[in-house]
Amino acid sequence: MVANKLRVLLVETSLEDAQRTLTKLEQSGYEVEHRRVDNASTMQAALIENEWEVVLCSYDQSGFCGLAALQLMQSTGVNLPFLFLSHDLHEETIIHTMQSGANDYIFKGSLNRLAPSIAHNLREARIRYEHRQAQIALQENQARLQAFITNLPGMAYQVLLKHDGEISFPYISDGSKALLDLNPQDLEKHPHLFMNMLHPDDRISYEQSMRTSADNLSFWNWEGRIVILPESEIKWINLRCSPRKTLHNEIQWEGIMSNISQSKQAEIEIKYSQEQLRELSSHIQLVREQERLNIAREVHDDLGSTLTAIKLNIAWLGGRLGKETPELIAKIKDVENLIDKCTAAANDISHSLRPSTLDSFGIIAAMEIEVDEFEQRTGISCVFNHPDEDITLGPNIAIALFRILQETLTNIMKHAHASNVQITLHNQATHVEMIVSDNGLGFTESDRIKPRSFGLRGIKERVAYFGGNVHINGTPGSGTTIKACIPHQPEPAAIDSFCLPQLQQKLLW
Repeated sequence: MVANKLRVLLVETSLEDAQRTLTKLEQSGYEVEHRRVDNASTMQAALIENEWEVVLCSYDQSGFCGLAALQLMQSTGVNLPFLFLSHDLHEETIIHTMQSGANDYIFKGSLNRLAPSIAHNLREARIRYEHRQAQIALQENQARLQAFITNLPGMAYQVLLKHDGEISFPYISDGSKALLDLNPQDLEKHPHLFMNMLHPDDRISYEQSMRTSADNLSFWNWEGRIVILPESEIKWINLRCSPRKTLHNEIQWEGIMSNISQSKQAEIEIKYSQEQLRELSSHIQLVREQERLNIAREVHDDLGSTLTAIKLNIAWLGGRLGKETPELIAKIKDVENLIDKCTAAANDISHSLRPSTLDSFGIIAAMEIEVDEFEQRTGISCVFNHPDEDITLGPNIAIALFRILQETLTNIMKHAHASNVQITLHNQATHVEMIVSDNGLGFTESDRIKPRSFGLRGIKERVAYFGGNVHINGTPGSGTTIKACIPHQPEPAAIDSFCLPQLQQKLLW
């Protein structure tokens, strides 16, 4: 049997009684390490210098012992099992010592109960110690949690959805004052105050998102505006919380509500800037197209008519030269050939700047000519399908679609290594749709986001200006498909439910 080690502080004036006590402990299976003290100073020093497991104190009338020793230990703040050993078995004495704080009272004449009492009190002491440590840990965790909640950049809260549809706030952190300008107690007593703060335009989305989260027990993430009276200050808030069912089968969320006004304003300003850049880009495109149109007309009309007049004059001169001057006749033929080449070059330049067919005969004819020229120039089979023989579009939409086709065919010629291209133009009730597909190499996502990938970006910007959309699908080895849809009644994309000047007026910091 392995002996249990026991550290005992023995308060005893009698050496004989002390030895009898130690012998009894050793017989009970304890390996005792002890110190005997018989006065207040040595007992106090022993309590401070060493860690003891139990105090055994004599309750005799002679010397330092009894309640004086118990009171000394209590005054030092040491919390140890304290057992009295005495020859006095008066009931009043026993009751008095136990009421004073002793853990047990044992008769010196029979120490059979000493070892079991020590074991019992050690277990009780260990339980009390663990309970105290658990309480301390709980208090520390509560303090950390409270400090965390207090310093949150927002408001921690609980919201409860009752069976009758009413809501309540079982818990509101102190952050409600800074965020909502409401004390937690006021919001807990009057939960309707929060609903009254919701911006009228955002109340429906708030209720719908809450209902969806409650029905599916899904994470609730919502952002919207609140109006803080009396100054009618508008704040953007974001709430994120997780739902659970209570014991009464009601839905309760725990989460955080934060002020996102600054980030929301920055987001809207970015969108506003992007829209301004898009409008500027589109304006530049329109100006560029107008300049191309003007130059094309000048080249076609002015330069073409001038070259034609020169050719007529040369022909007139050639008709008046006799056959006796063959050198001059040959020179005139050379000049006429040069004029023909200049005329052809002028026509090519005019067509590249602005195809006259587009303005004269419409988008179908212009695309057919472009497709035929692409097929002749590259040798790539190119099929143009148009279920409608005649499609009438606004000039800006028509030139945008034509430029998109040119850009797409250029990309196919440069990068796709395709052998076949399919082009389809559909005129729907609300929009016109163009689909260009090839059987080339396709592309990867990294190709799409290359810094110099201006072709695809230009296509997207052209379509976005008219409120349309572009879908680009490309898989390596499986070709590429570009689908552009432009509404017949263009509506440039709006940046938000209200513009930046309104935001700057309503968002107060």
